[in-house]
Amino acid sequence: MRYLMSDIHGDFENFYKMLVKINFSNYDQLYVLGDVLDKGTENLCLYEFIYHTENIYLLKGNHEYLCERYLSGQITAEMWDSCGGETTRREVSVLSEEKRQALYYSLRELPIYKVLQTGSTQYFLTHSGYHADCCVRDPESGLVDIEASVKKAVSWNQERYLFSDDIHYIPASLRFDKRLIVGHYPTLLLPDFRRAEIYHGTKYTNLDTGNERRDQGGRLACLRLEDGREFYV
Repeated sequence: MRYLMSDIHGDFENFYKMLVKINFSNYDQLYVLGDVLDKGTENLCLYEFIYHTENIYLLKGNHEYLCERYLSGQITAEMWDSCGGETTRREVSVLSEEKRQALYYSLRELPIYKVLQTGSTQYFLTHSGYHADCCVRDPESGLVDIEASVKKAVSWNQERYLFSDDIHYIPASLRFDKRLIVGHYPTLLLPDFRRAEIYHGTKYTNLDTGNERRDQGGRLACLRLEDGREFYV
């Protein structure tokens, strides 16, 4: 079976509870759509576990990007802290230079997206989803070629893409050539939804049910791709 999660944010305890709940085994695959770092208490432990488990695949989120930028000296500690990175930064500060370099290179090479297929449906997995300034349409069908659009967005400005909320404000007339599955923006904050449940819109699915906002009712979600079953911890 293939399972999907997003925005775990350093919460190794509830992540592990989820693995137990879904009875995750070596025969399964798990795709994590970014943001395993920041805001939690076991950020690097969670990252290393996911990164080094063969059947768990991590996509880059904006918080992995922030850590990468900090390690390369492109943003300050204050900037990272202001975006929720203080707990991760403290964990990074005690690493040896060799381990810091290894972390940096692993972050830098994380993929931005993954395409999966179940039956006749193609799913496009990515963290933020879409950047409106980089829309590429198929000239024949008129559909948005989401893979080409994301490649264009990342090539133009990876930071803007990973931080983009545009997927939640697209016009009704816009249609994608694949079903999008994203994270990044908590469903608790979605207008006319505001629930800690996986959001299934007409064009995309949002897996971020606000795990880092447990004081507001947030929780961790997991979606099984084959049958659409949802799990929560």
